[in-house]
Amino acid sequence: MDDIGVYLFGKESLLAFLIVPTLAVLAGILISWILLALLRFYQKKSPSVLKQQLLQRLKRPLFLLIPLLFLRPVISYFELGVFWQKLLEAFIIFGFAWILIGLVLAIEEVVKQKFEIDRAHVASERKALTQLRFLKSIAMVVIITIAVSVVLWNIPSARQVGNTILTSAGVAGIIVGVAAQKSISNLIVGFQMAFTQALKIDDEVVIEGEFGNVEDITLTYVVVRTWDWRRLVLPLNYFNDKPYVNWTFNSRPLIASVHLYVDYTLPVDELRAKLMDVLNADKRWDNNIADLEVTDTNNRTMQVRATFSVRNASDAWRLRCKVREVLVAFIKENYPGALPKLRRTDAS
Repeated sequence: MDDIGVYLFGKESLLAFLIVPTLAVLAGILISWILLALLRFYQKKSPSVLKQQLLQRLKRPLFLLIPLLFLRPVISYFELGVFWQKLLEAFIIFGFAWILIGLVLAIEEVVKQKFEIDRAHVASERKALTQLRFLKSIAMVVIITIAVSVVLWNIPSARQVGNTILTSAGVAGIIVGVAAQKSISNLIVGFQMAFTQALKIDDEVVIEGEFGNVEDITLTYVVVRTWDWRRLVLPLNYFNDKPYVNWTFNSRPLIASVHLYVDYTLPVDELRAKLMDVLNADKRWDNNIADLEVTDTNNRTMQVRATFSVRNASDAWRLRCKVREVLVAFIKENYPGALPKLRRTDAS
C-alpha cells in the first residue's frame, strides 16, 4: 500500500507532477481573486480614487505574483533543477516590481485627481504636478533597476560577472561618465527644473518664436504643444542654455496690448470708448485693467496702445486679435480719414 502511495504521489510520480503544481496555481489564483473581491467590496462600500486605481493597477500583477509564490515550494519539492528555480524567482521579482510600479501609478493618479489642470489652475498646484511627474519617472527607473540587479545577483554566474566588472569600475566609470555626459547633465537639469520651478506642466511659453503649452516633462526632454497642435520636443539642456518666455511663471493673469498707427485727426476718446465696449462684451476680459493711450508720435502718425488684463495667455492672444480687428473696423467705418496716410506738400 505504501508502494502504491509513493508511486502515485511521490516526487517521481507523473500524476503528482501534474496535480500538485496545478493545485498550487489554482490556490494562488483563488487567493488573488479573494483579495481583489475584498477590494471591490470596500470600493463599493466607500468609493475612493485610490481604491479604484488599486483595482485597476494591481489586478494583473497579483494574478501573476501570488500563483508564482505558491508554485515556488513546489519547484523545490520536485527538485526540478537550479535553472527552473532561478527562472521562477526572476518572475517573482519582476512581479513585485510590477506591483510597486502599479502603486506608484495609482498614487500619481490620486494626486492628479486633486490637482486637475484647468484654465484657472494656480501656480502652486502646477508645481506639485511637475514635481510629481518627475518623481514618478525617477521611482520607476529605480524600481526597474533594482529588480534587474536583484535578478542578476540571484544568478551565480551573473554574480561572478558583476564582481569582475567591479574590479575595473574605475576605468568603466570614466568611460560611462564621458559617454553619458549629456544624459547626466539632462538629469541634473531635470532635478533643478522640478524643484526650482522655472518651468512647469501646462506653463504657457514662447520658445524660438513658437507659442505653446508645456505638455510633458520627462527625465531627458520637454514636450511643448504649440497653438496649431504641433509638438516641440526639446532636451532639458536647452532650457538651461537658452532664454525663453514663460508667461505663467508665477501666475496666469497677464496684461495684453494692441498697437495701432493712426492719423493725428483721430479722436482718441472715441476710440477709448469703443475699446471699453469691446471688452465689456467679451468674457475673456477679467474686468481688472483696461486703458488706451497715445504712446508715440512721429511726423506722419501717432501710435495708440490698447492694454487690458486677461486670465491666461490663450485668452490674451484671442482677445488681442479681436480688439485689433474691431478697432480697425471702427476707424475705417467712422473715421476713414484718420487711417495712416502720406501727405504731399506742393512746392510753391
